[in-house]
Amino acid sequence: MAAESLLRTLLRRKVEFLRYARQRRQYSTKPPSQTPTGEQIPTPGNVPTLPFWQRLGPLTRAAFAYARAQRRRPYTTQVCTSLVIYFFSDISAQRMGGRDYDPTRTVRSLVIGSISSIPSFKWTLWLSNNFNYPSRILSLGTKVVVNQICFTPIFNSYFFGMQAALAGESLENIVERIRVTVPVSFVNSCKLWPAVTAFSFTFIPMEYRSLFAGVVAVGWQTYLSFLNRKAEDGRAIEPAQEWVESALFTMAAPYLRTRPALSAALRPLAPKPRFQSFPRRPNSTTTTPSTNTEIATPTEPTKAAAANASIVPRRLKFSAYASALAVVLGVGYYYATDTRASVHQYLVPPLLRTIYPDAEEAHHVGTAALKGLYEVGLHIRERVPEYPNGPLSVEVFGKQLLNPIGISAGLDKDAEIPDPLFALGAGVVEVGGCTPFPQEGNPKPRVFRIPTVDGLINRYGLNSRGADAMATRLRERLRKFARSLGLSENQVLNEEGTDGIPPGSLHPGRLLCVQIAKNKKTDEKDVNAVIRDYVYCVDKLAPYADVLVVNVSSPNTPGLRDLQATEPLTKLLSAVVDAAQQTKRKTKPRVMVKVSPDEDDDTQMEGVVEAVWNSGVDGVIVGNTTKRRTGIVPKGVKLIGDEPETLHEEGGFSGPALFERTVSLVGRYRKMLDGYALKNEADKSAAQKVLFATGGITTGEQALKVLNAGASVAMVYTGMVYGGSGTITRIKTEMKEKLAVKSA
Repeated sequence: MAAESLLRTLLRRKVEFLRYARQRRQYSTKPPSQTPTGEQIPTPGNVPTLPFWQRLGPLTRAAFAYARAQRRRPYTTQVCTSLVIYFFSDISAQRMGGRDYDPTRTVRSLVIGSISSIPSFKWTLWLSNNFNYPSRILSLGTKVVVNQICFTPIFNSYFFGMQAALAGESLENIVERIRVTVPVSFVNSCKLWPAVTAFSFTFIPMEYRSLFAGVVAVGWQTYLSFLNRKAEDGRAIEPAQEWVESALFTMAAPYLRTRPALSAALRPLAPKPRFQSFPRRPNSTTTTPSTNTEIATPTEPTKAAAANASIVPRRLKFSAYASALAVVLGVGYYYATDTRASVHQYLVPPLLRTIYPDAEEAHHVGTAALKGLYEVGLHIRERVPEYPNGPLSVEVFGKQLLNPIGISAGLDKDAEIPDPLFALGAGVVEVGGCTPFPQEGNPKPRVFRIPTVDGLINRYGLNSRGADAMATRLRERLRKFARSLGLSENQVLNEEGTDGIPPGSLHPGRLLCVQIAKNKKTDEKDVNAVIRDYVYCVDKLAPYADVLVVNVSSPNTPGLRDLQATEPLTKLLSAVVDAAQQTKRKTKPRVMVKVSPDEDDDTQMEGVVEAVWNSGVDGVIVGNTTKRRTGIVPKGVKLIGDEPETLHEEGGFSGPALFERTVSLVGRYRKMLDGYALKNEADKSAAQKVLFATGGITTGEQALKVLNAGASVAMVYTGMVYGGSGTITRIKTEMKEKLAVKSA
């Protein structure tokens, strides 16, 4: 036995070694443009923690196996799932009935479930692909209402009718069964299935919806089976009216205790019997004399009149309260979800800073809140309409943007909330920065606030989940958009049937920028290795971006800013431009480079300009966080508490103090870019290089200054951290006011 055990161990290790060797050979034979260098393979130390539901061991593997089966053989999977659901529900119903087990009833249930499985699946698919409006809450509400009105009564009629038919009932009894049971089941389904339907279409992926609904349906089918059993028993013992009334009043007991008037409202729902086998039970307000005739007491009309008189004031009072509550909820909803609401500036940001002293934790909470609220249609949004030819409209890269205000990278590092950010009114949203492979970034804490000067210091170190994860997220977003229009993924990418909506932003008049960077472990001195990192990101992300932003300016990645030298920058940008031109879609993504505000002497800037023109890059984003600490605190302003120590934390500083430097750099870059074209007699057909500005912009007046200095878009980041989700709307409002004053 010992020898046999030893032999098995050796064989197992040999198999593991051969598998590992094969994986290494496959990895080493990748094309040079896709093969990472250095220690690029994700390790347990740099891979983000999986969500809880993906760490349930056998349950997770079973769920993934079910999803694979659902995608490969949907009909077979649906039939098998229905058989399991109906089997367990029938067993539960029979146990609830208190009788001996009847296998024929189980067989009937399995037949009913197998027949209904495919139509139910088709209905779910149809409902998923229809009623998809711009408003998520309207779409969800419509799906719930349509499902309740159309599917529920039809399915319940089928269920009870088939039960009676398979039991050998006559046609008259089948109709009677449906007439008696369906109203009760429909009323009670309204208590459960709207919530189940809403939750399923909001949070559950398509391949898991049947499984999720099945788990809930076990209980629901148990209820239907039990109700059907009661119907059979009730008909044999006493009129159908008696057990229906009993079921109605038992299920409505919580409501009857609070609203006596509901009793009178529910009683008409009970169908009248066709025959009377037993005398009705006397009411509490009647007396039974020696004869069989029921005679009302003399006081009954008086009591009835008093009851009716008291019901009217109660109903009026309830209606008044309900109307007032509806008005309050409606007004509160529109106020709380409007970017112009002052609470988003004066209440929410200070509250987050108070509850979450760690700035990074507050950032994650805010991101999660925006994402969750958007999923259910309760997100904050800009309700001020914008038009293509409005006062703030501007043309960028051949697209007419609704406004020139953007959100810089860093707020949405992993492309989780581009749509909620667009909803805040931004004309441009930049997500990222994204590295080829996952990396954790620098140790925590790594983000620090300086509230006195509305400043931030961060040393994230480009923490990223990797290009593959971001590409998956952006592709799923594009697919959902395509399904909502009844188009294919390729049609949206090629702008076919979308009225020219950009395939990156998926919003008319807006652009999505995706920032890319190298991994920290990639040697910055090995230019070819760096190029492979950036090209890998381009290959994965270019189809889903309107603009690719090459980040060579982060102060928290060692050696990254060394790439701003003319020769390595030219090689890098040329490779990125060439890779972007290979993107399989009609309109290729544009390429911009993000430069540091610290490399600001003329020689360094002229080198960047030369690299931009020689490589064919479309534009420059001027500004990033700064390592410098001089001129951060305005004269007459005194830091309080531990802010003086925080100011000298390692990392990049951002805030209003950078604005003057940003304006200066934009003007200088604009002059150099235009001058280089004239000086070197560049191709006259080449479009003017586009400039985006970021750094210290917090007001409409400041945005107009950088635009007048030569930028096409003014981008904000720290201004939103301190100014809240209404910052974009507020900046645009101030810009319109300034422009109106000048035009007057």
